[in-house]
This record gives sequence, C-alpha cells and structure tokens, in this order.
Amino acid sequence: MSKSFKGGVLLIIAGVFLLLNQLGVIPGQAFLFLLALGFIATYVLLGARKEYGNVGFLIPGTVLFSIATFSAIQGQPVYEDLSPAFFFLGLSLSFLAVFLVHTYWFKSMDHGERFWPVYPAAGLLLLFIIISFSEQWTAHLNLLNYIWIIALIAIGGWMVYSGVKRK
Repeated sequence: MSKSFKGGVLLIIAGVFLLLNQLGVIPGQAFLFLLALGFIATYVLLGARKEYGNVGFLIPGTVLFSIATFSAIQGQPVYEDLSPAFFFLGLSLSFLAVFLVHTYWFKSMDHGERFWPVYPAAGLLLLFIIISFSEQWTAHLNLLNYIWIIALIAIGGWMVYSGVKRK
C-alpha cells in the first residue's frame, strides 16, 4: 500500500468522524478519544518506529489522549474538583510516552533528536509540582518568592566561580 493511499483512507475516516461529531452522533469526550486513537493508529499504520518522521502522528495522539482522559475523569461527580495540576501531569506523561515508544529507540540520532521529549515532559512535571504545591500550601506561598531568588543568586555565584576558576 502506498503512503498516498493510506493518507487518503485516513482523511476519509477523519472526515467521517468529524461529520458524525457535527451531527451530534459522537459526543465530545468520545470524539477526543477517537481522534487520539486515530492519530495513534496512523502512527502504527505508517510504520511506527520505521521512520523518525512518524513521531508527528504519535505526539498529537498521546496529547489528545491525555486531554480526553483528564476531561473524562473531571466529568465524573466524584472528581469534579480535580486539581488542574493533573492536566499538566497528563501532558507530561504523554511526552514521556513519546520518548519511551519512539525517540528512545533511534540510537544513531544525536542527543537532542533522541531526548527532546524528556524536556517538555520535565517542564510540565515541574509545572504540576508547582501548582500542586501552591494549592496545598498556600500559607507558604511567600516562601516561593524567596526560593527562586535564592536559586538565581546561587546559579549566578556558581557561574562567577566557574569563570574565575577557568582563568
């Protein structure tokens, strides 16, 4: 099967799903799950790890799956007051999944091409931690104002020290 044939079939399927969503046959959350699974299926159909460029289908698939999962969980009466921080945890896990499923296996790539999904995953995880910390410990929120300033001073001091040490 040629790539144009596969691409054409995928466009037809996407169009049918969009039409069913517009007609109200497929509700919003189910549509997000179907869209995510469509991207993941496209990733698999086009050869998954056979080509590095296929990651372009895996990324939106995992991100949409994360968004759909958060939306479905938050829609449950028990979890109505679920912290928005968990949204960022889900996004972090989606980029970690991209790393573990796809980019990790390309041993011949340089460090940046191989490990790039780890960086947004770490940033989103840090955002999850900061939001969770601020929600749980609002009385200690003023402490954060000093922590980042101390971190800036420490990093600056380390840079000055390493610059002097080199000379």
